[in-house]
Amino acid sequence: MRNLWADNTGRNPSIGWGGVFNFVNNIVYNWVHRTADGGEFSTMSNFINNYYKPGPLTPKGAISYRIVKSESRSNKLFPWAQYGRIYAEGNIVEGNEAVTKDNWNGGIQIADKDLPNGIPADVKALMRSNEPFAMPHMTIIPKDQTFDKVLENVGATIPSRDIVDQRIVEEVRTGQAYYVKKLPKKNPYGDFWGLADKSKAEDGSFKYRRLDKESYKLGIITDICQVGGFPKYKKVKPYVDTDGDGMPDEWEIANGLNPNDPSDANKDCTGDGYTNIEKYINGISTKEKVDWTDMKNNHDTLAEKGKLL
Repeated sequence: MRNLWADNTGRNPSIGWGGVFNFVNNIVYNWVHRTADGGEFSTMSNFINNYYKPGPLTPKGAISYRIVKSESRSNKLFPWAQYGRIYAEGNIVEGNEAVTKDNWNGGIQIADKDLPNGIPADVKALMRSNEPFAMPHMTIIPKDQTFDKVLENVGATIPSRDIVDQRIVEEVRTGQAYYVKKLPKKNPYGDFWGLADKSKAEDGSFKYRRLDKESYKLGIITDICQVGGFPKYKKVKPYVDTDGDGMPDEWEIANGLNPNDPSDANKDCTGDGYTNIEKYINGISTKEKVDWTDMKNNHDTLAEKGKLL
């Protein structure tokens, strides 16, 4: 929920073989061959209000508007195919009005190369659910707001978004990949430590890699050096925590706790079920007891202190 899946060739994501799978308010960008896949047998999947944006490495054709490719893998277990069931609603595929209007009009696909005309009607009738499967309570962002809301808030944004996340978010927003013009001479395609010699090319890279070596210019990298490396952060003075309980003295004093009592980290000052250190980590109120069984109270408490979703 509310994740950004950017610059992955496939498995955006890969679904297991059973149970309920929820994929809600996500952005998927610049995939190569697979968005979501798997989800066979007794899997029940909810795909709701996600945003799919093909990137420079996303092929034309069916892959470019693929929401999920359901698999059966049952040819050795059963004499028939057994795909999972899917509820798909409100998913936007940028550049494809037909699939955006009706997600089952090509967006839901199956892994069977012998079906050039799409999913047979009898198979689709078994796969398609017209109602969402049971899922945990969550506030679902309207489909036309998913892209902007998720990009604005995704990642570690409090107190500020770091330069790595800034680069990725900007790439998704513009569709343009950033990369360095001149790679380092040593391991320009990554340090493939532990890779068997028979699988190494002359330059030390993976010999059987499917993508071109210059895929980093189109968003998919093999080493962080191709996009300038990680930022170097300065050391900062740690906060004062006299009793070593994980909560700063300043916060404890402001919230009526004892900065000299390490045991109060595991106590619950309001009786709402969350320990004091959990209240500190998640920005939960220490002044009043909150009924967390009331779904209206379950929201992103940290986002309220930064950018509100």
